[in-house]
Amino acid sequence: MSPYRVLVVDDSDTARTLLARTLERAGFVVITACNGAEGAAVALRERPSVVVTDLDMPVMDGQQLLRLLKSEAATASTPVVILTSHGEAPSRFWGSQTGADAYLTKDCDPGDLVATVARLASLVPELEPRKASPPLSQLDVLTKVARQLDTRLLHATLVNRLLESGLHANDLEAASRVTSEVVRDVADVHLMAVGVTEHDSAVLHVLVTHPVSLQACRRFNDAVLAAMRLPPGVALDVRVTGTPDGDTDVDPAHLVSFPLPLRDATGVLALLPSEPQQFEVTSRDLVQELVPHIALVLDNARLGQRLQELSARDGLTRLLNHRTIHERLASELERAGRYGHPLTVIICDLDYFKRVNDTHGHMAGDTVLRFVAGAMTRTLRDCDAIGRYGGEEFMAVLPEIGLEAGLLVAERLRRAVAEHSVTLPSGKQVTITASFGVASRAELIAGATADTLVGLADSRLYEAKEAGRNCVRP
Repeated sequence: MSPYRVLVVDDSDTARTLLARTLERAGFVVITACNGAEGAAVALRERPSVVVTDLDMPVMDGQQLLRLLKSEAATASTPVVILTSHGEAPSRFWGSQTGADAYLTKDCDPGDLVATVARLASLVPELEPRKASPPLSQLDVLTKVARQLDTRLLHATLVNRLLESGLHANDLEAASRVTSEVVRDVADVHLMAVGVTEHDSAVLHVLVTHPVSLQACRRFNDAVLAAMRLPPGVALDVRVTGTPDGDTDVDPAHLVSFPLPLRDATGVLALLPSEPQQFEVTSRDLVQELVPHIALVLDNARLGQRLQELSARDGLTRLLNHRTIHERLASELERAGRYGHPLTVIICDLDYFKRVNDTHGHMAGDTVLRFVAGAMTRTLRDCDAIGRYGGEEFMAVLPEIGLEAGLLVAERLRRAVAEHSVTLPSGKQVTITASFGVASRAELIAGATADTLVGLADSRLYEAKEAGRNCVRP
């Protein structure tokens, strides 16, 4: 006699009797139920090795029974076989999506049914002795189903809202903001963060949802960064939404983090609950349910951001490309003219750059270009724009800066390039210098274009070259 007990659920007396006989002849102990609600009550009470169920039944159908059994801890690992007259693809698909372990039609060979039940039963670990539990009525079961459906509706609503807004986010910051807004609706938290680490950079977006102290925010940031486990040398960008201007202190020991399954990156969603114990009861499962969908939104935003950068940035230096820096200059020039504000442009050309390529090779030349791009970017303000204007030419656009201040900026750029050596792929070190031409909007006649300003700065660049290079000319 097989030690396995099989629950057969079918509203047809004939079908139920035939199935029970087939399985009993194969040595199984069979218990039966005439609809999904009764089947759920029996399964939760008796904990069978396998459940075989029809789909179309009164009171509660097979799909509802399946979802209920898979959601209850006592029966979540119990294999369920759908045995029905419906062989259509939609029925098979929905059965697999709701957790069915096998799908057979009623006209299948009885041997196939027996083999399937035996295989599934053998995969289930030996059950612990059942503890006595109060019997469930059909009303109890239907209440469980209604509660489960309500929970699934809540999950579906949250996922739909996240995807509807999040998939329109065209950069990581916007996607992180959408994520935070959705999570905040189902979790009471003081602070929240989304962290993403790629191979050479990392970004941490922090949302302050309640008035907390600046020190509390800093401790939270440190705790999240520890959870991110940043590799050495990775450039980190931290952005905070909201102002930590309160006096509430919080304990970072209550930090809750969820790993985000991102493509080619690592991610973390971190929360600091207002009431840690209440969060565990009411919100953790909801947030956990959102995690794969949050990862999808973030990955989509990363891809969109990468595509935007590819169209706007130089592939080697990651600076704005020729088209984009020129468009930025035209935009800033129009704005400066409208409000009567100063604007300065700087054109830079590396001195004797051809010698680097000829002597050390083009990979060395690429290294020098990346070094210069990084050195100048670090020297400029966040509101300034810098782009690769040509092969070894760079252009910087400085809003709200006149000619005199622009000359000082150009001199700082010159020193940033000239006063540091560059380590080439071969290990050798070289120094590089650059010449600079500077021009400001105030020098132009009314209605002059961006091309006119660039032409003026370019002519001064050539004056710097003729003056011996490695210098700045207004």
